Formats: sequence, C-alpha cells, structure tokens
Amino acid sequence: LIIGSFLQLTINFPFIMAYYHRGKVIPASSSFCLWWNWWEYSINGLLLFVMAWGSVERHILIFHRAALVTRRNQLLFHILPMAIACFYPGIFYFTVMILNTCTNQWNYDAIFCQIPCYLATQPALATYDFIENVAFPVFAIAIANGSLIFRIVWQKRRHQIGWRRQYKLTRQLVLVAVVYMAFWFPLTINGLITTFAPTSILISIQVNYFFFLVFMVPSLLPFTLLACLSNFTKTIFKKQPRFIVPIP
Repeated sequence: LIIGSFLQLTINFPFIMAYYHRGKVIPASSSFCLWWNWWEYSINGLLLFVMAWGSVERHILIFHRAALVTRRNQLLFHILPMAIACFYPGIFYFTVMILNTCTNQWNYDAIFCQIPCYLATQPALATYDFIENVAFPVFAIAIANGSLIFRIVWQKRRHQIGWRRQYKLTRQLVLVAVVYMAFWFPLTINGLITTFAPTSILISIQVNYFFFLVFMVPSLLPFTLLACLSNFTKTIFKKQPRFIVPIP
C-alpha cells in the first residue's frame, strides 16, 4: 500500500497539478492520454484489491494463524493472492484500453483527456469494470473489517483470544479501512445508482466531486500508517521534560 501510494503521488499527481495549472493536458497526445488513463485506473485498482485481500488475510492471521505455517499455504493464502491483486488491474486495463478496438476521442481540455472509449461505447464492459474492480473490493473491505471487529469483540467477551495482541494487529488495518471507506464509499454507492438508474445530477456529482475524493487515499495513507506506530505516536506526543534553572 505504501509503495502504491508513493507511485500514485509521485507519478500521477504532477500531471494533475500541471493540468490545473495550464488548463489543459500536457503533453497533449493520444499516446500520453492512453497511458495516463491506464496508469490511473490500474494503480487505483491495485490499491483497492491489495487492501481488500489484506483485510481478508487479517482474519487468517488472527484466527487461523497455523494455516500459514507451511510454505504451501503461504503461497496459496498470501503470495499468490497478493500477486493477483497487484497484477490483475494492470492486465485488465491494458486489455480493455490498449488492446480494445474502439476509437478513443480524447479531449485535451478535460482532466485525464476525458474517459476511455470503452466506458462510453461498451456499456456491458463498463458495468462489469465498475462492479468487479470498484464495488467488489470496496464492499469486501467494508465487510471484512466490520466482521473482524465483530469477531474480536465477540471472542474477547468469551475470553478466547488475547485482546492486546489482537488489538495491535487490528488497529492499523481498521484505521486504513476507515480512510478507504470515507473516500471510496460515496463514489461506489453513487456509481451503482448511476449504473442502473442514471440521472444527470448524480452523474455530475460523480464526475465533478466523488471521482476526485479517491485521490485523498494515497495522500492520507502514509500518515494513517505512521499514526498507528506506537513508538512514532509516543515520540510525537510525549511531553518534554521541564527543567528549572536557578537564576544566579
């Protein structure tokens, strides 16, 4: 997540700032617009799927820790799912954007040169893309973290787990999930509504407001992770000792 957020901030954001500074896409070329859209959609998908599987995997780490002892299970339940989460978005969007036969009509006066052609001319593919690559991981994050909190509280009451150890394992993930939900959930819910019952007002809100909310996730994620580190928090907020120096 940290690496993905870093790449998003250092590669994507400078082009966005250049657009708002100049009022147009720079460089204004079809190949750049194609790459820019592929990168934007791929990195957002990567961050969503990695977070989604991380939320599911935390259940395994807390309640089925012995399942990850063998190398075979580590491959099946950690390495392979994370590899799929990292590479699937890039491969999918490479296929639907670059290998697609539809013709892109780029607008260099619009952010991201407007939208890829498959979103406008292939509604079935666009619907699949949104449900599979946005709604599914967002709801997976919400359900996995909500059920994780419920399971820990339930088993704490039954004194079946060590509360402090599980709290440390859960706190960081839940705080990161809150950041994801705060900025991805409005876009997801509004997107589902506009997919099946579109209105001009909801589409305008989606394009002009909710679409840009997700940029807050990579911006806030490093600070959220740092805040979860106990040593870092203690260092920042600890009280400095006061020394009284006598006046000679």
